[in-house]
Amino acid sequence: MTNGGVLMSKRYLMRLGKTPFEVFDGFDTLDRNTIGRNNGNLIFGMAAHKLFSTADTRVDANRYKINGSMAAKVNAEYDGFILPLANAFRPGFEAELSRTTDFIEKLKIPFLMLSGGAQLPLDGDPAGLKKIEPTVRRFAKAVLEKSSALTVRGELTAEYLKSLGFNDVIVVGCPSMTMNGRGYRVDRPDTLEPGAPIAYNLQTNNPFGSELIGDAESNFDATYMPQDLATLEFMLWGTDRYHGHDKSLPLDRSHHQFMEKKAQFHLDAPVWMRVMSELSFSFGPRIHGNVAAILSGTPGIVLAHDGRTLELSRYHGVPAIDLTVEEAPKTVAELYERADFTEFNRGHAERFDRLADFIHDNGFSHIYEPGQEEALADYGRRLDAVDFPEPQTSLWHDRPPEFVRMASVLQQRYLALKKTQKGLKAGTGPSAADEVEKRIGDLERRLSMTEAALKRSQASVANVRATANRTDRRLNKLLGIPLGVKNMIGRRRPK
Repeated sequence: MTNGGVLMSKRYLMRLGKTPFEVFDGFDTLDRNTIGRNNGNLIFGMAAHKLFSTADTRVDANRYKINGSMAAKVNAEYDGFILPLANAFRPGFEAELSRTTDFIEKLKIPFLMLSGGAQLPLDGDPAGLKKIEPTVRRFAKAVLEKSSALTVRGELTAEYLKSLGFNDVIVVGCPSMTMNGRGYRVDRPDTLEPGAPIAYNLQTNNPFGSELIGDAESNFDATYMPQDLATLEFMLWGTDRYHGHDKSLPLDRSHHQFMEKKAQFHLDAPVWMRVMSELSFSFGPRIHGNVAAILSGTPGIVLAHDGRTLELSRYHGVPAIDLTVEEAPKTVAELYERADFTEFNRGHAERFDRLADFIHDNGFSHIYEPGQEEALADYGRRLDAVDFPEPQTSLWHDRPPEFVRMASVLQQRYLALKKTQKGLKAGTGPSAADEVEKRIGDLERRLSMTEAALKRSQASVANVRATANRTDRRLNKLLGIPLGVKNMIGRRRPK
């Protein structure tokens, strides 16, 4: 086996949606969820993949598929399994954590867990995690049977695991911070010029910071960089994702960030970092949105609203404002002055070494070791050779309202059919599920036709209306499936 022309003697499997060398456009990213619902996973995923891509090693992605039945095949085909995690100790991740535990318990090859975090409030109170304690305990026990320690993102998570009786815990932060090696540092220019190009991000399920964003939009060349899968769907299909929000925020089709194709949803870490390197500042509550800037040499600051972002910022010395004890500044210029990288630069090498020691203790090597210089250079060359797509922008900004409406309805019906299919597979015989799957395939082909239309030149309103009418008639025929299924879908059809 070769990797860039070099003979590979080892293969590792890693928990990733995709490797950094694989290319998916916006539609495939949405349909396959290659970003784990948040493209911040691309940043620490690429850093982890790079870290273990030594001269004799190939690292594959598991596509986020993991369960106990896979272990035998992985044991037979791979030399190690690496588990990068983010905020894994949370109720919404419990089922995935249980499947991961099933898998780890059956592993017979070298294994290490590469950091994990608990979703805690800023005061660290674990009451909200009480119901998942048995699952977390079982997971932690499985990890410690295969590895020297549990590695975590910060002190809040460490204290949480210790409260459950696990003392072999090491705080290593996030693997994203290994991206540029041991000697990396960030130097912030003294001033941020008015009109400078900057980026900002939002917590879409809890939007805040409208004054800062208003200042960014008014006084700088600002670009909104969303990170959640729901906004990617919104940018592709024009679906209504957010309700009751502040109209000044970029959460509506009418916002100029979308109407002027300014907002960017990044599909690949290398492109994201290249874009960030051309900007002057980044801010917002999304930790990896700002880490993408910092790793590109651009100052960034986190508006920390929960424990998982604050503990990571504190550990790495990433500039952050604890919004539970103080208000954010009112202007971007004031916020920029708070972006102090003294601690980040002072302790980066020590933090890097702590993670490197853990890696070595468990029998693995990394790409920044002496003797791996050519592997490191080759990794960069291979990335440079990939033809990555540009960031995703809104596709419907100049389309007639009828066209946008048609695309939105098609997407909603497609999702309803997929949900129905999942329910049928779980609760009925295979024939009914196969019938729905056949109809979904037909609808997917029609969606592909709509995707192509979205990417081509704008059709006339009359043609769009005719296309919409024909599509609706065909969809009515398509939905002529068993009565129970049709009723389920009919309840979801837009009025």
